[in-house]
Formats: sequence, C-alpha cells, structure tokens
Amino acid sequence: MVRRAGAVCELGECSARNGSLEACLAALTKPQVLLKSAKALEKEMKQAEKSEKISPIALAFLQLLHPVLGASGLHTVARCAAVCRNAKEAVLKADVWDSHVLRARRWWALPPVPQRLQPKQPNPAGWRPFLSTLRPRCDGIYVGECGFQRWLRVGHHSDLRKNSAQLAAYGGRGGQAEWVSYRRYVRLMPPDGEGRQYAMVLQDPCPREAAEQVLVDGVDFTTHCNPVKSEGLPDTQVAHVCDAERLRKRLCVGQYSLDLENRLIRVSYTAVDGTYRLCFSLKHWIFSDCLTWEQYEMESQTGEVVPFNLGRLPDWKGGGLEDEGKDHFPSMNFRPKTSLEHLA
Repeated sequence: MVRRAGAVCELGECSARNGSLEACLAALTKPQVLLKSAKALEKEMKQAEKSEKISPIALAFLQLLHPVLGASGLHTVARCAAVCRNAKEAVLKADVWDSHVLRARRWWALPPVPQRLQPKQPNPAGWRPFLSTLRPRCDGIYVGECGFQRWLRVGHHSDLRKNSAQLAAYGGRGGQAEWVSYRRYVRLMPPDGEGRQYAMVLQDPCPREAAEQVLVDGVDFTTHCNPVKSEGLPDTQVAHVCDAERLRKRLCVGQYSLDLENRLIRVSYTAVDGTYRLCFSLKHWIFSDCLTWEQYEMESQTGEVVPFNLGRLPDWKGGGLEDEGKDHFPSMNFRPKTSLEHLA
C-alpha cells in the first residue's frame, strides 16, 4: 500500500510538471511575447542604472570630503567613514589620519604605531587603534550630573512662585523634599610647549550650555585667580543664571598628570582655602569617555589633609551609593565638542 501511494504521488508531480511546461509553451506561441519580455528586462536595467547614478549634491560632498577630513579631528573622520563606501575609501587614505595619530602618541608617550599601520601601508584599522587607546580626551569636556535632596519648609524656597503654591496647598504648615541638581565639569588641555598639562574644574548649577561655553573659551592660565572657596555651591544659587563672568570667577585652574600604568588621572589646583587633589580612573567604555572618582582631598594652609567622602559603597558590599538621597561625585561622562576636535 505504501509503495502504491508513493507511486501515485510521483505520478501527480510529473503531471504537474507537464502541466506547467505546457502552459509555458502555450505562452510562447502568443504573438510578441518575446518582445514584451525584452522590453521589461530593458526597463529594469535602466531603473538599476538610474538608482546607481550619483546625485550632484553627493558628488560635491565627495569632492570636498578629503580637505574637510584633513582639517577635522579623528572622531569626525570615524563618523564620516560610515556615510558610504566612497567616504570610507577617502578615510582610508593615510594622510588624513597619520599626523593626528603621531601627534597624539607623542603627547601621551604612547607606544609607536605598528609597522603594518605606518602611512606607507594605509589600513582601515590605522585610526581604530588610536581611537580605542586609553588616554585623556582633550577634544571635549567631562561632565558629572550631581544632586542631593533637601527638606524645605513651606515659604522658604528662593522661588516666590513656589512659595505661593506651597502656601496655597499646605496653609503654611509642613514642607516637602526637593531634589537640587548641579554639575561638575573637568576639561583637560593638551600639553603646551613646555610640557605643562592644564586642567579646568568647575562646579555650578547653571545651564550646561553656559558652563561648557565658558570652558571652551577658556581663560588665561597665567593670570587667572582661583576662587576663595572652590568646593560647594554658591550661597545665592539660581539654576537658570548663566552669567559668563560669574562662571569664570568660579573656575579653578590647575594641572594634571597621567598615570598610564594604573589608568589614573590626577588633578591638582590651589584655591585660597587650600590645595585640592582629585584622582580619577580613566574608563574605556567608548573612546576613553568616562572618569570615575577614586579620591578627593583638600590640604589646608596649615598642612591638614581633609579627605572627602565620595559616598560610594565598596565592591564587597555591592557598590552603589551610601545614601540614595545624595550623589555629589558621580561618574563624569565625556561630551565631545566639534570646535575642539583639533585637540583629539
């Protein structure tokens, strides 16, 4: 029975094939069927050629890409490589990246470029090791989002509109918890002609764009005076105030050193109330884009060293915050700036 069923199935398949073959032969007997097929194929070929044709705007972009890449930082070069295949070919040219790579490796005393990645042998991986090498980033600003929770009695807020709303809601009794946000900023400068490595440190609740603009513009390192009190928020803190002159007065200028073996960056600056020492570990999530606090201390004028509590639990306790109601020393994430890409 099984063999008979199999034979029946094979017979059905053969008849189906014969039926389709007969249908094809019947179609060929119709007038001008071959001519119509040729026209359809020709139409498809024209559409394919039209889709592969480069538009004038794209052509102009590719013509100007090479000089633009030569004046850009390597992080912009890396992003341009993902635009299209022609852009990737322009990025692979050695003269686009070799000067940046050699200068950066000379700055930070990094190992020399491997022989297989020298400019005489352009390689798509030539700038990737540079981007993935752990080192300080000078083409942007490290920013930490800080904050703490405080209890405000009704009517004691600096914003009169909030006071009136609270008085209407609570009738002058009690209060409520409020989260106060501010930011810490660190900008690292590349070594100057004498080998000095300056750093700018700022702590303020103002809008981030205002603080970053002050840090990008910079100050005169030789004449700048650090504030009397560098740690802590100003007494009259208003989050929306973005006066550039006030921010420059709160800016602290110091110097930093790089410990490549231990992957540490140590920043030191002197204010009126003492000498501050900041120690960060350089993390490497994406292109050295994270600073994590390791130590923070202040040495007073009398020589007393006062360590700051970073508010972190040790790893053997699971890590995290000691107090969920405050985070004064979060990880500082890197924010690249296009105007500083020549310092990459």
